[in-house]
Amino acid sequence: MLKEFIENYHRKLDCLYENKSLNEEELYHFKKRGVKLFDTGKDLNCSHLSKVLPFVVLGASDEYVNKMNVPYQATSFIAGEAYAPNSGIYAYKIIGQQGGGVSLLTGGTRKLGDNVFASLHRILVGNNAIIVTINNMMENHEQIWSWEFFGKHVRNSDPLIYQDLLNLSAKFVDYGEFHFVVSIRTIKSIADTNFIELYNKNEIAMLNPNNKVKVIFFTTIEIYNYLSKFVKESPLISYVVTGESFEIQVGLEILRKKHGVKYLLNDGGRIMSNSMRECGILGEERITLEPFNPLTLDYTISSNCILGKNGSGLDNSEIEYSILMNSTPVNDEKTNVYLYPMDESKIF
Repeated sequence: MLKEFIENYHRKLDCLYENKSLNEEELYHFKKRGVKLFDTGKDLNCSHLSKVLPFVVLGASDEYVNKMNVPYQATSFIAGEAYAPNSGIYAYKIIGQQGGGVSLLTGGTRKLGDNVFASLHRILVGNNAIIVTINNMMENHEQIWSWEFFGKHVRNSDPLIYQDLLNLSAKFVDYGEFHFVVSIRTIKSIADTNFIELYNKNEIAMLNPNNKVKVIFFTTIEIYNYLSKFVKESPLISYVVTGESFEIQVGLEILRKKHGVKYLLNDGGRIMSNSMRECGILGEERITLEPFNPLTLDYTISSNCILGKNGSGLDNSEIEYSILMNSTPVNDEKTNVYLYPMDESKIF
């Protein structure tokens, strides 16, 4: 399966190069990155899960990732078709709606495709670490963003698939080595989210010592000097100080070298993922596309909430600056993997 997938993938890259959608450097870069593919039935021993997603693919081989000096990053998003059926325009949230309006974008319920796809991201890509912003964390401060955040939605409806995910998690996720990484760029973000107040009340699930979750704060010297007075370093809490200014690449290099994190799930939202992409250190986006839900016509969907639009990608797919590596349909959902070119002068 891997050989056939790579051959088809390389043919697509060659075609994009011939059409001048990719330059020679980008063509060589994508081919050199390689592919990592899991057969969910044979490789992962998930016979029930394999009926939904026969395989899972990542846009870099182990050999390539092993050479990197920062973790290989992937994002996780869900987006619903906006404005009209077959519009080809996809929104990732509706401002002012609970939970970002995700339930509306998915047709009123959490669907099987996204629950399985997102659970697998956390197990296969985020088993070492997941990075979020402080704002992103505090929006769901009562939750721990493990695969169960999504997997719980299939526990009753598809118990055999849930058991596959449970077994897979036990195999891949070592919670003694796992870290949540929280990015804090400004003291204002600490105040705006009532972080310290909720921390003192022990209402932040990730920082509740009873949950035994290891958390690393990426921040500046100024914020470290302020925050560490309240959230003290411990076996569960540590800091990575990037300098006088916030330098995400410095933090990621320390995360790779000191903590051995090779793969990193970026769950920090659109602004954070865009900044990583602009730095040339974001590898891929893993996105579930949902069909149009007529109920969204009752809401105003801001243009700022648009994740993608047909024709925007380097290969005319939905996501700007990317190529669509793989798309697997699950009923009326599309579970897609988009790749970004990375800046090898920064990742090596």
